[in-house]
Amino acid sequence: MLDKERIQAANLGRRRRGSNMERDQQRQRIVIILGIVLALLVIAIPVYGWVTTFIMPPRVTIVRVNDTSYNMGYLLKMMRMVQRQSESEGQRVNLGTLPFQFVNDLATDELVLQGSQAIGIKVTEEELTERLHEEFLRDTDDNRAVTEADLLVEFRERYRQFLNQIQLSAEEYEEIVTRNLYREKLEEHLGATIPDRLPQVHLFGLGVKTPEEAEEVRTKFARGTPFADLVAEYSVDPEAIRTDGEIDWVPRDVLDATIKDFIFDEIVVGEISEPVSQFNSETNQEFYVLYHVAEREEAREVSEANFENLRSVAVTKWVSAQRELNDVSTTFDSNQYAWLAKKLQLTTNLQ
Repeated sequence: MLDKERIQAANLGRRRRGSNMERDQQRQRIVIILGIVLALLVIAIPVYGWVTTFIMPPRVTIVRVNDTSYNMGYLLKMMRMVQRQSESEGQRVNLGTLPFQFVNDLATDELVLQGSQAIGIKVTEEELTERLHEEFLRDTDDNRAVTEADLLVEFRERYRQFLNQIQLSAEEYEEIVTRNLYREKLEEHLGATIPDRLPQVHLFGLGVKTPEEAEEVRTKFARGTPFADLVAEYSVDPEAIRTDGEIDWVPRDVLDATIKDFIFDEIVVGEISEPVSQFNSETNQEFYVLYHVAEREEAREVSEANFENLRSVAVTKWVSAQRELNDVSTTFDSNQYAWLAKKLQLTTNLQ
C-alpha cells in the first residue's frame, strides 16, 4: 500500500514538474515573440519614415492624360531645372504659384502632344535638331570664318554645359523642346482658320485708385476734358500716362473674357465706361479701370501681335475642348506642395 502511494506521489510530482516546465517554456516563447515584435517595430519606424519621405512621394502621380502620367519626382526635377536657371541669374524661384501652374501646364502640354499627333501633326528629328542648334548658337557671329564642323563642336560643348547646369539628361530636355514644337505647330494649324480681317475697336484705358476718382473722371469727360488729360491727371500707371491711355486696336477675343463683351457690346463709340473693379496682385490693392472706345471698324486688318494672341487663344479653347474628350486628372495638394518646397529649399544656392 505504501509503495502504491509513493508511486502515485512520484507520478504527481513529475506531472507538476512537467506542467511547470511547459509554463516556463510558454513564458520564454512569449518573451521571445515580444522581443522580436519590439525589434521589428524599432526597425520599421525609421524604415517607414524613409519610405514615406524618399520613396513614396516621388512616385505619387500628379498628372494623368489617358495612359501617360507624371509623378512628383518628375515635377521636382522640372522645378529644380527652373530653380537652377533662375538662381544663375540671381533670382529666387517663386514658389507661391509656380508649382501649381507647372502641374496645370504638364496636363496642357500632354493634351497638346497627344491631340496634335491625333490630327496628323508631327515633329521630326530634323526639326528638333534645328531648334536646338538655333537655341545654343543664336549668338554666333555669322561673319566669323568657321566651318560646319567647328559649329558642331561649339554646339555640343554649349549644350553639354547647359545640361550640366540644369541637371537634366539630353533626352529629358529634348522632350521639353519637342512639346514646345508641338504647341507651335498646333498654333500654326489653328491659326490657318483665323481671318486676316476682323471687327476691332480702338481702345483706351484709365486706372484710378477709388470709385470717387472714377466718378470725377466721368464727370470731367462729360464736360469736355480730353481723355489724355484725364489719364495724365489720374492714372495709377506711369506707362499709361506715356501712351495717353492707348491700349491698341483690338479684336474681341484678344481681350480678357470678363470684359470683352462689355467693351464690344456696351460701350458707345466716343463715350467712357462705368468703372470696372480690378485687383493688382503685386501691390495687393484694388483699383478701377474706365475704358474709352475711340473708334470701331467692322473689318480691320489684324496686326501681327494680335494675330499671335488670337492663335494662343485658339489653342487655349482647343485644349479646353480636349479636356472634355480625354481622360485627364491632376492632383497636387498642400502636403505635396510642402514636400516639394522642402526639397527645393535643400538645393537652393541663395540664402
